Amino acid sequence: MEPLIKVQGLSVIYNAGRSNEKRALDDVSIEIYPKEYIVLFGPSGCGKSTLLYVILGLRKPSLGVFSINGREVSEFTENDLVEHRRNTVGIIFQAYHLIPTLNVVQNVLLPKMFINEAPTERELKAEMLLRRFEIWPQGKKFPSALSGGQQQRAAIVRALMNDPKIILADEPVGNLDSKSAETVMETLKDINEKDGKTIILVTHDQRYLHYAHRAYFMQDGKIVREVINPEKRQFKKITQRERVHEALFRMARTYPHALIGELKAKVLADYLTKELSEYQCELLEKSIRDLLEKKINFEQLYSILDKPIENGGVGLYKQTAQKFIDQIKELLRGAETLRVELRKEIPVSEQLELIMKLRRLLLEDYKGELSYLRAQRIEEGIEQRIKGTWDRKLFQEHLDRPVKDGGVGLKRGTARILAKKLEVILSQS
Repeated sequence: MEPLIKVQGLSVIYNAGRSNEKRALDDVSIEIYPKEYIVLFGPSGCGKSTLLYVILGLRKPSLGVFSINGREVSEFTENDLVEHRRNTVGIIFQAYHLIPTLNVVQNVLLPKMFINEAPTERELKAEMLLRRFEIWPQGKKFPSALSGGQQQRAAIVRALMNDPKIILADEPVGNLDSKSAETVMETLKDINEKDGKTIILVTHDQRYLHYAHRAYFMQDGKIVREVINPEKRQFKKITQRERVHEALFRMARTYPHALIGELKAKVLADYLTKELSEYQCELLEKSIRDLLEKKINFEQLYSILDKPIENGGVGLYKQTAQKFIDQIKELLRGAETLRVELRKEIPVSEQLELIMKLRRLLLEDYKGELSYLRAQRIEEGIEQRIKGTWDRKLFQEHLDRPVKDGGVGLKRGTARILAKKLEVILSQS
């Protein structure tokens, strides 16, 4: 499938070459596919709304290429741009922008007013959409008589009137209470899933990341990372490596502004820590991040873990510090082994050997007995998980399911521990 929207090396620069030069967008490259739900996420001023307005055709890029449906927008005539804004994209604003002197029906009819279409036909379309989104009873009312949620749903209807392929939503729930916000977000989800519209949502609120197929995280005009939602069927071709990073996606929802190295360190620290203080957890996480970034080695990490808290260390017992070191080495060894397969094709015989290694790694601390059949089923589950056909939940259920029903037959707690351990290995691969 070809991308519907393609942006390559795009920059928007104000006062170029001057001392007060400002880059609202800086070398941005993204691809968005038909029927995707994309979130542009980041703090105020990071460039996400600027990117939205480039896609709308209201902001010209200073550098780079922006194409839609395979055609570069720089080649558009003024009439092409009018057609693009009228029929290809619809936009929903945070402030609704309904005209206060027109009633709801008149407002939603506006996009149809300059199209050669019979009045009865456009009025029927408006009624159909207003009924669908449950605001037809408010059709004759002026915007001031509506709640914020009702005004935003009217704005959504207005954006849909010309049946565009793409809906742009610029902080659409920023002015709404939580109940109205949920209604609007579910409405956008419905439009994406049932109508097949491509949704591009701008937000600074991590609560809405789960709606997306993919999220682009922005900071200072740059795309700092792309996150794949493992719970959604993807339209973009996703590498096996991207598909299995479920633990990173979940951690990104909790810490949306953290960079990828910080997220990996958080996943490892979360796995290791259970009864440490907040200070100890923070120092452990920082030290793990330094280890992953090769700023310190394992010997230096052990010294930090073993050093008393009053001397600036984590303050662990020597045995606990060594256990942490051994666990980190074990997890990173598994991740390095797995990284080979996720980056390139390897022969079937080597794939089987890899899966056996991962099975042995998962079971290093397991004290129970396993039959050949149960060990084989663990390997089958590992294979499905690293292919991305199963998520963590399905893998854990497979470990927990009785042998007679095709599972491994582990205790529920053991299944949960092994599933989490595999996710940590995948997150570091």
